[in-house]
Amino acid sequence: MRTLNLFFALLFSLFFTKTLAQNQIVAWQTTTSDKASQKHSVHNYDNQGRLMSVEEPLQDLKTNYIYDTLARLKRLDVYTTEGIVNVKYLYGSEPTTIITHPVWGEQKRISYKDERGKITEEKIYHNKELVRRILYSYTAFDSIFGREVVNFYEPTKDGKITPTLGFIFRGNKKIQNPVHKKYITYFDENTRQRTKEVVFIDDKKPLEDKIYTYTKGVNNQVLLQKTHYTNYETNTQTVVFYSYQEKTNAPTFVRTEVREGENLLSYSSLEYIYQDGTLWQIINQNFMSPFAKSEIKTNSTNNTFTKKVSIFKDAKLIRERHYEGETLSKTIDYQYTKV
Repeated sequence: MRTLNLFFALLFSLFFTKTLAQNQIVAWQTTTSDKASQKHSVHNYDNQGRLMSVEEPLQDLKTNYIYDTLARLKRLDVYTTEGIVNVKYLYGSEPTTIITHPVWGEQKRISYKDERGKITEEKIYHNKELVRRILYSYTAFDSIFGREVVNFYEPTKDGKITPTLGFIFRGNKKIQNPVHKKYITYFDENTRQRTKEVVFIDDKKPLEDKIYTYTKGVNNQVLLQKTHYTNYETNTQTVVFYSYQEKTNAPTFVRTEVREGENLLSYSSLEYIYQDGTLWQIINQNFMSPFAKSEIKTNSTNNTFTKKVSIFKDAKLIRERHYEGETLSKTIDYQYTKV
């Protein structure tokens, strides 16, 4: 799981900090318990701003990025406590990603495209055995209309996850009747925005659905206002609310509530704060509680509450403050240098 979280962080770094034109970003972590500063991470870039390596000494992790002659990401070499995880990217008419893990083996994902360049099918293999097949269909305006997912293996009880890209390694027990899921998406005829997505298992009654609600922002731009997700098998409801700045359509608040029956299981929020029109802070708060929302208190022992405050200057992340409840647990400072 640590490696999976690492890759989400690395992907964020690759697409967000690439434009900062820095050769190195060093992050220092200070915990309130021992007051000691430790090197949290080091991001190294070349003169073109490409991410070349990431070191995370506290996690005993290091990742090297290798590019091809067209400046496309060709390979990742991830050095972990379990050994070297290798990720290869192959381009062309059948883009392929190959992950080789020293413990879990190899997983290969192959995409197949039509003459328009749209992906029509994906196959995922674990140690050369097909474990998942995904078929895509499109509307007349090239939006995904249908998606069929067939899993050929049962998940293992420990739920092992690969290092990256959300692939799931499956166990060795084959399902006699493979699980067949269909995802059907509905669109508004005028705006062409998706309005609903329904998930079926083996063409039976709906297992899940997601309803999308929109609003209009500056220049009548269509903005997502709410998504309402329902799982009929677990009776779980997830609702996500979005708010935006009136003048720029920039996000200001995202709130997510997860409920089962009448109980609130979790609540999270992202608040975006701006100064002089530029992003200044992002405040991320998370509650987990078996109680109603009105009963939640940040200092209660009956729920967990965490908060992270990210502070920006000149479009760069310069500091993170992490809280357990209302108590500051650690601070991470980011230092940008030219080397």
